[in-house]
This record gives sequence, C-alpha cells and structure tokens, in this order.
Amino acid sequence: MTRYYHGKKKKYPYFEGWYLKHQAEGRMIAFIPAIHADEQGKWTASIQMITEEGSWCFFYPASQCTIERRRFRVMIGENLFTEKGTWVNLKNKDVSIYGNISYGPFARLKKDIMGPFKRVPFLECNHGVLSMMHRTRGGLMVNGREVDLNEGLGYIETDWGSSFPKEYLWTQCIFTEKKRGSLMLSVADVPIGRWSFRGCICQIEIPGRTLRIATYLGAKVRRLSASEAVVRQGKLCLKVTKLGERSYGLSAPRQGSMTRIIRESPVCRIRYQLWEKGNQVFDIVDNHASFEYVKDAK
Repeated sequence: MTRYYHGKKKKYPYFEGWYLKHQAEGRMIAFIPAIHADEQGKWTASIQMITEEGSWCFFYPASQCTIERRRFRVMIGENLFTEKGTWVNLKNKDVSIYGNISYGPFARLKKDIMGPFKRVPFLECNHGVLSMMHRTRGGLMVNGREVDLNEGLGYIETDWGSSFPKEYLWTQCIFTEKKRGSLMLSVADVPIGRWSFRGCICQIEIPGRTLRIATYLGAKVRRLSASEAVVRQGKLCLKVTKLGERSYGLSAPRQGSMTRIIRESPVCRIRYQLWEKGNQVFDIVDNHASFEYVKDAK
C-alpha cells in the first residue's frame, strides 16, 4: 500500500514536504506544504507559495498540522491539500491568496521513482511523484486579482529525509505544445557514509510512451552545471538547457531546519532534447518550466 506520509515516529532532524504545481494560460502557482523538526526536536510546519512574480513563506506551529498516511491529505491551519484539490487562505503584509483548485485523476507512476533505493533507510533525501499530470479547475484570488486555473494542468511530487543534497539540479515541465506530456529530472549528490556519488532520476511521459532514466537503470550523468544537464542511459540521451533566468528564494531543509535558502526559477525558458539510438525523439523549448540548481558547502 502506498504510504503518503513517512514521518510518523521518525527521529529528528526530519522534514517532509509536497510540491504542488498548477499552470494555465501562461500563469503558474505552486504550493509547498511541509512539516519539519530541527536537531533539538522542535517541530514546525510551513506553506510556501511560488508564482512567476515571487515567493512567500508562512510558518505554523506543528499543532496546526495534520497529515494522513494512507491517502494524500495535508492540512496546515485552514489550508488543505488533497488528491481532490487544494483550498488555501493565506495572508501576510505582502500577499493574500484564497480560493480552491480541484483536480482530475492523477497520472501515477507504475513503479516508484526511487527504484531499489526506496529500501535504503539512511538516505538524507528521498523523492516521490504523486502525479505526473492532471487537470485543474477553479481559481484563486491573489492580492485581489483573479487567477483562472480552469482547463489547467497540475503536477505533484514529494521529498522527505533530513536535508536537501549539497548539490542538485531539478527541473519539471508540463508540455503543452508539440508533444503533450510531462517530464521530471533530478540530478543530485547522494552521500553514503563517508562517500558520495552523483545520482539521477527522471520520468518522461509523452503520447504513447513512458520513459524512465535512473542511476539504478545504468544512467550516467555526463554533464552538470548551473544551466545544463546531460544524462545518458543505453540508447537514450537527455539534454536539458536553461535559456532564461528569473529566480526567487525558497526555504529548504538543512538538518530538518528550514534555514537554507535556495533559488528556484518557477517559470523559466528551458530546452529539452531527447535522442534514442541517435535519432531525436523531441526538441522542445518551454517557457513555463521550473528549474533549480543548487551547490553549496552546507
């Protein structure tokens, strides 16, 4: 049975969060509800909101957070995130947002994105994908302005562990032109004891095909920089190139505490190229992709 929350009875430091992305008619809004415990065992909750105009973070006491294990349902304050949809009412001195978005059926993965690594108990960061793509309906009021998300598309993933990797690249795109589909790629430094290796996981959904590229399937990271990644696996080669830059600061976990500031480009111009046996499967430039590259000494 799928487990939607992994933090019950977990030792601290610990974090678990969910990334919910919505886009329609050139607009993008994402929410990151999360629960976290620092090295002293102090538990708190948060909700981050990201748009093409900025990012904001709202903190809550852990007592105002309830999470279910056997279905996707996260409630923080009066804000609710479920498989059926999202209901939010957030306000501070800089931004106010309220409304609801309903979801169509999730496009779930047939196999866990972590593969055999899902059984490794001591990874600092684990990753999951709840839905590669689903329909959205509804809308939100952001600072008094309506954002229509009818006939939109959504994507949901999750992370849990103690810290984000010291170096990683992550990108996600819902293709809306040429080939309709969805792509997620993560390349990260993975520490195992005193050693580490560069691992990757990638899921590509395009009409008629589902492709998985991953370290546990033999994938090799041939190139990694702040603007580019090249990954090869057998007859497949994926290249991701960032063409634009518009990034905002987000809070990320470091030993369970949300004190690390990273930069995300939530609405970014990205080129995705995929070859198979030397033949190009697609060459797509998307103006509404999401992209992060982080490298620091932690």
